[in-house]
Amino acid sequence: MMNPLKTLLKQPNFWKALLSLCFALGVYLLLPDSASEAARRACFIFVFAAAFWALEIIPLYATSMVVVLLNIFMLARPGGVLDMDDSGYQTFLVPFASPVIMLFFGGFVLATVMHKYELDRLIARHLVKLFGQNPFWVMVGMMLTTAFLSMWMSNTATAAMMIGLARPLCEQLDEDDPFRTGLVLSIPFSANIGGIATPVGTPPNAIAMGILSQHDIHLRFLDWMQMAVPLALVLLAAVAVVLHFMFRPKHKKVALTIQPGRKLDGRGKGVIVIALGTVILWLTSGQHGIPEALIGLLAAGLYASTNLLDKEDFKNLDWDVLILMWGGLALGRGMEVSGLSEWIVSLPIFEFEGVLLVAIASLVAIFMSTVMSNTATATLLIPIMIAIPTANPLVLAITVALACSFAMALPVSTPPNAIAFSSRMIRSQDMFRSGLLISFISWLILLPGYHYMLAWAFGFIE
Repeated sequence: MMNPLKTLLKQPNFWKALLSLCFALGVYLLLPDSASEAARRACFIFVFAAAFWALEIIPLYATSMVVVLLNIFMLARPGGVLDMDDSGYQTFLVPFASPVIMLFFGGFVLATVMHKYELDRLIARHLVKLFGQNPFWVMVGMMLTTAFLSMWMSNTATAAMMIGLARPLCEQLDEDDPFRTGLVLSIPFSANIGGIATPVGTPPNAIAMGILSQHDIHLRFLDWMQMAVPLALVLLAAVAVVLHFMFRPKHKKVALTIQPGRKLDGRGKGVIVIALGTVILWLTSGQHGIPEALIGLLAAGLYASTNLLDKEDFKNLDWDVLILMWGGLALGRGMEVSGLSEWIVSLPIFEFEGVLLVAIASLVAIFMSTVMSNTATATLLIPIMIAIPTANPLVLAITVALACSFAMALPVSTPPNAIAFSSRMIRSQDMFRSGLLISFISWLILLPGYHYMLAWAFGFIE
């Protein structure tokens, strides 16, 4: 029988974990005296989280749970470095039930029920067939459909479904037809971009809203869409043009056919009624005053009580993503109460102002999201950026959150990219060339929008 210790020593992740812990400890010991003991401990937790999330040493949600525990034991002990009382640990437990996580939970429920009754397929079928047989417009139809579904559903689930719908068309095309590659790539790219349009579209959006709410800056569902939908449409147009010129079709006509899915019955109609009611309530929350989180919970309760979703469906929700977001919110809270955020932004590197600061912050977010989870990137960067005294916190937090969705160069950058690559219908170099160019173009488009976003932000912060 093999020695368990020898087996452990042969595991690459063991050495990654050991080196990461040593690096985090080294940062803790080497921080200057200007950082308080609480800030040094929070920095240890930050570096630990960054390394474990970036290297995926353990599952991302597992790292989040460890982050919560580290915050509790290193910062929230009664009479400890922050002089908290016996209830101090609740500071890091409360974020799991925060409104932003409940809003995202409602989004997950909505996506699950739409997929269960194949309403996503029904929507896709009716939208795609509107765009005729011209290759460019067929691709635009696939992109708009993917982006629309990604506004309300998981980007991953949307990309998986749309890749499945596109496969029959790709099989009809010549293997050397560049349009085949362009069509497949258009799906993950538009899924990434579509996710920025609503608060429930992708976790970085929710993380930004959650951290902003901790600073008494509250965004409504429609507020976010008024800012993000125009940007998403411009980005989708840019992606369509880039992919069309990089992967020109061989033929002037293509025939995209999507087989009918499940027939719409009474239960499916019930799903639609509740879903439409949920979206309408989200969009009009400013008028009726019901918080978006409660609307999401109401939808989940209706689907459960009418048995449109059963307990097995709820078991299959993306609970790991919610736990990942919990860890992110707890990390941001720890950086704030420890004074680490304030200490970091006092460094000379953060003395930039205006559009230059936005450019640097968004570029860093794109680079980090290219090689690690965009949720983890938003979790690490937003608490730092929001504390910079020379910047509008709303603009900087939103900019970083949006930029986290612009990483498209590698299969590991986002789950939609990974799904498209796993279809074996594209090459990694094609994704890299087009994805890198689109990431750069997206960054360039984001910068002129800074002044628009700043004017928009003044509606919330004076």
